[in-house]
Amino acid sequence: MAGARTKPQRRQWMRGGSASMRGVLLGLVLERPGHGGDLANRMLMRLGDTWRVDTNDAYRLLEQLEREGLICSRVEPCKGSGRRPLIVYHPTAKTSQALSLWMETLLPREPVRFGLHAKLAVARAEDAPRLMVALRDYEQKCLALAKMVTPNGGAQPSWPALFMDCTREAVYTQLRAEIDWAATARQRIAEHSRRQPAPPLTPSR
Repeated sequence: MAGARTKPQRRQWMRGGSASMRGVLLGLVLERPGHGGDLANRMLMRLGDTWRVDTNDAYRLLEQLEREGLICSRVEPCKGSGRRPLIVYHPTAKTSQALSLWMETLLPREPVRFGLHAKLAVARAEDAPRLMVALRDYEQKCLALAKMVTPNGGAQPSWPALFMDCTREAVYTQLRAEIDWAATARQRIAEHSRRQPAPPLTPSR
């Protein structure tokens, strides 16, 4: 039927593991144009250190969005004499609609994969001490990140502040779950090690 609202279709730029970062970049460019380094810094400020935002990755994703016609780049002079001009990214007529489509499209949950899971999957008995150290290190890193993203909670003064605090709360909750998992895994490995019989003594000649 003409004029009927169709179900949002995922475009190519919304596919793959970097779809979320592309969506964030669209929102930031629509909010205020910027060069790659500026956008990477703003993305880090919004998402936090757990996202590992890299300037080179930001430029790569910006180039992909530009090929889709969702943003455009312009060479603009840099403030200060003798400095090289900057490539500044601006929104196009498609940016706002693309951001709305991304907001209302359910993206698939990314699988949880990291090195400790792989190591535990093939660990041997003699690897238990090494795994205990690795789990302790991972737990400490998660604790440090959790302190950095602790949400404020309660009422916020603006929509951006509310949305940012909700993001921090989500990351904080996930980190606390990882901390609990690492501590439980260490405890289970330690208890299992204590229950194992001592190796037989080698008879002396």
